[in-house]
Formats: sequence, structure tokens, C-alpha cells
Amino acid sequence: MKIPHSRPILVSFGLASTALVMCALLLLEWKDGTAAVESFEWVSSTLENQRELATVEARMSEAESGQRGFLLTGQAGFLAPYGVATREVRTRLTNLRLLLADNPGQLGRLGKIDSLTRAKLAELDSTIKLERTGKHDLAITIVRTKHGDSLMTAIRSGLQRMSADEASLLRDRQQMLVAELHRGDMVSLGLAVALAVMLIALLVLARGAEHYRNLVTLCAWTRSVEYEGEWISFEEYLRRKFDVSTTHGISPDALSQIEVGLALGDQKSGAGATPTLGNPAI
Repeated sequence: MKIPHSRPILVSFGLASTALVMCALLLLEWKDGTAAVESFEWVSSTLENQRELATVEARMSEAESGQRGFLLTGQAGFLAPYGVATREVRTRLTNLRLLLADNPGQLGRLGKIDSLTRAKLAELDSTIKLERTGKHDLAITIVRTKHGDSLMTAIRSGLQRMSADEASLLRDRQQMLVAELHRGDMVSLGLAVALAVMLIALLVLARGAEHYRNLVTLCAWTRSVEYEGEWISFEEYLRRKFDVSTTHGISPDALSQIEVGLALGDQKSGAGATPTLGNPAI
């Protein structure tokens, strides 16, 4: 009996198809993973921009508070936080120019804020110098002008508008990140399903191979066995396959059949014999 080849071929085709699907899903997983990482980086960058903008606004307020404290009290202790705040403002603005290099709109707004900030810091420095040289009244007069207040108002408004734009970008980028993560979850689920299908196909193929491996082809007439392309006796097959030696006997069923055959033969012999009759005496 020839082993059918259709089932192994179908299973092999299924395995190949599943492998191709898994490769495609792995490619999608890699692309989605890359996109998710990029989206996460965009979200992190937006959060950093917001922190930098908030820090600039806070440090400008600290610088103004330090300047006014020095002008009102004359105590040099107010100048230490003033110096820290002004240096950090300049550092943060430089950092923001690098962070916003890919956003022309925000970069343009930052340029305006940078100009306003420089003007305000110059005003703060000038009033402190006037106070140090004994020109207290002139320094106070400058502080009381509306120009200084308008500069701070413009700086705060500009920073808040930039923060609002960054918040809008953050929402969009967070939604994109969630979508990328969801798509990645779906691809991972698809990979798990494809892997399960492949494992099932491998199991079916293995069981089919085991089934075919255990089949023995017997000749319907001679009862000989096909083994490794050669037809051999059953006894020889047992010896080669399992290293089993054989002996011969007769089973009870076979013995009964032989006895029945002999009995039938005797009956036929008795029925066919013609009795011998002697000639009557004359």
C-alpha cells in the first residue's frame, strides 16, 4: 500500500503559509515598535518643552522679585537668587531653541520672547546698577513705569501661548502613541495566533508522520513484507526491524482446521470405496 502524500503536502503548505504570515507580522511588529518608540520620544520632547517654558516663566518672576527686593531693602542677599534666575533663564532659552528646531511656528514665537526677555533682563540689570551707584530714586522711577510691566506681561503671555500649543501637540502625540501601542497589541495577538496555528500544524504533521512510519505494507497474496524497498518474509522483517528471532508452531485454531480437513478427507474416501462382493456358489 502506498502512503498518501496529499496530507503531508497540505500540512507543509499550511506551515509555509503560516511562516510567511508570521514573517509579515514580525515586520509589522518591528515597524509598529519603531513608530511607538518615535511617538514616545515626541511625547517626551513635548513634555520637556513644557517644563522648559514653565521654568523660564518662573525664573523671570524670581529675577524680578530679586531685583525689587534689592531696590526696596538695599540688601545684597537678594542679588544671589537674582543672578541664579537670570543665568537659568538664558540657559533655558538656549535649550528651547534646540528643542524647537523642528517646529518653525514655535521657534518664531520663541524668538519674540527671547527679544522681550533680553530687554527685561537689561532693564533689571540697569536698575540694580543704578541702586549700587546711589541712584535709588531713578531706579525706583524706572520700576514704576508701565514699560517694565508691559514687558513682563508680554513675556508671560507669549510663554503661556507656547505652552498651550505644546499642550495641544501633546494631546495629539499621546493619541498617536496610544494608537501605535494598540496596533502593536493587535499585531502581537496575531503573532500569538499564528504561532498557535503553526504549533498545531506541526503536531498534526508529527502525528501523521508517526502514523505513516508505523504502517507496514503486506502482500495480500504471499503475506511478505515490504521493508526498505525489498520484499521479505514476515520472519525476516521481525529480525531486521526488531531483532527478534522466530520459531514455528501451530495454533489451536489451525490445528482444529487441520483436523476438520482430515476428517472430511476420510469421509470422502469412505464414501467413494466400492464394496467387493464374492461370486455366488454355483
